[in-house]
Amino acid sequence: QANRLEVYATQLGAALTAGTAAAVTGMAALVASTANGAREVKNLSDLAGATPQQFQKLTYAAKRYGIEQDKVADILKDTNDRIGDFIQTGGGPMADFFENIAPKVGVTADEFARLSGPQALQLYVDSLEQAGVSQKDMTFYMEAIASDATALIPLLRDNGKEMKTLGDEAERTGNVLSDLEFEQLE
Repeated sequence: QANRLEVYATQLGAALTAGTAAAVTGMAALVASTANGAREVKNLSDLAGATPQQFQKLTYAAKRYGIEQDKVADILKDTNDRIGDFIQTGGGPMADFFENIAPKVGVTADEFARLSGPQALQLYVDSLEQAGVSQKDMTFYMEAIASDATALIPLLRDNGKEMKTLGDEAERTGNVLSDLEFEQLE
C-alpha cells in the first residue's frame, strides 16, 4: 500500500508540475499577445493621427458595424492626407468640399489642420449634415475623403452620438487601455 501511495504521489506531482508549466506557458503567450496587440494599436493610432484611447474607442464602435481596426486606420490616414493635400496645394479630393460646403457652414481648412484624424472626420460629417447634403452627396463627399468612409456614417451622424455611446461603453467595459497600461505592456 505504501508503494501505491508513492506512485500516486509521484504521478500527482508530475501532473501538477506539467499543469503549472502549461499555465505559465499559456500566461506568457497571453501577455505576449496582449503586448503585440497594444503595439499594433499604438502604431495604427499614430498612423491615424489619433491618441491610442481615441483610436480604441473608434475601432470598438466601428467593429459593431463590421469595420476592422486596419480599415479605420486607413480611413483616418486618408482623411489626414486629403486635408494636408488641400492645405498644401489647394486641390485634391477635398477641393469640392472646401469650395462648396465649407463656405456654407463657416469652416476652414485651418480648422481641420488643427484636429486629430477622428476629430477632423467628425467635423467633416457635421459640416455635410449642417449643409443639408443628400444621401448621394454624402456618399460622394465621404468617399472623396477616404475609401469606405461611408461605412462610418452611422457612428458619426448627429454629432457622433453613436460613436460617443459605443466609445463610453468601450471604456466602461475595459476595452480601452490607458497610457500606463500601454507603458507596462511595452
